[in-house]
Amino acid sequence: MSLSQETRKKMVTYLQSSSKFHGEFKYPDWAFEFAKQARQETVEMPPVNGHPYKLYIFTPDNKQPDCPVHINIHGGGFSNPHQINDSLWSAWLAHQIQGIVVDVDYTLSGDAPWPTPLEQCRDAGRYVYAHCTQWGCDPKRISMGGYSAGGALTMGVMMKAKETGEVPYCLAVNGYGPSELYQSEKDRPQEEEYWTTPEGRNFAFVDLLFDGDVEASKDPYFAAALAEDGQLTGLPPVLVISAAGDPFRFENERLALRLATLGNEVTVCRVPGTVHGFIPHFMDHWEEGGKMIVKAIKASRLE
Repeated sequence: MSLSQETRKKMVTYLQSSSKFHGEFKYPDWAFEFAKQARQETVEMPPVNGHPYKLYIFTPDNKQPDCPVHINIHGGGFSNPHQINDSLWSAWLAHQIQGIVVDVDYTLSGDAPWPTPLEQCRDAGRYVYAHCTQWGCDPKRISMGGYSAGGALTMGVMMKAKETGEVPYCLAVNGYGPSELYQSEKDRPQEEEYWTTPEGRNFAFVDLLFDGDVEASKDPYFAAALAEDGQLTGLPPVLVISAAGDPFRFENERLALRLATLGNEVTVCRVPGTVHGFIPHFMDHWEEGGKMIVKAIKASRLE
């Protein structure tokens, strides 16, 4: 099955209009001050699967020699675009780690189905690995992290990197990323706590992203819970962060437990008093989550 362009456009319009993180969502005035903490450079990347994409590279004034470099993957159900908060968050994070943050502006599902976003994130990792020494970064301190869809992409990249050896990541940050293709009602909080409706979730994660192909949506690089044990062993340390009001909190913790059982180093935290999207959207307790990420990035280095 292949969706028509008219159908795809309608689905994108629905998803973007139903998302509380798109368009009219207001960020606090103080967050805009973070833009002053790092210099931004834009890199136009060659096409991957026929689709070009961009990297935004944030270098802070307090950058240290042999610093870490972190790759940031934004969320938005694979269908909502890179936004100002992603740049503000990346600038804040770069200043906090005294290193470089590379923010990936991947192609959205309305323009290209899976696996284009995954392949672009992998490509971004290879680019960072090739340039990190030139930037004055330590090639043993390359990490990747993402939120929601970005968390799922991060886990997919980690599995691929382990298989191919293409990038030696020292840390993965999975911020409330989906890993299962189903959710029971008891696992789901009130709908107003999430970014869209159940119909919107199906649109974003199966219909639009996989061009209507349900079998293709069972790809373990998209839904890590479907991966075989061998695909989930030998990963870099993983920091899993969820929120008490997040619909993915139970599957986040199930995945964290499985990773730990398979011998991976895992840190998992459910942050109380907040909801899905809280970290890069500067919502309640965002700084608490942010400081956990900063600590993990600064402490992580390959032997």
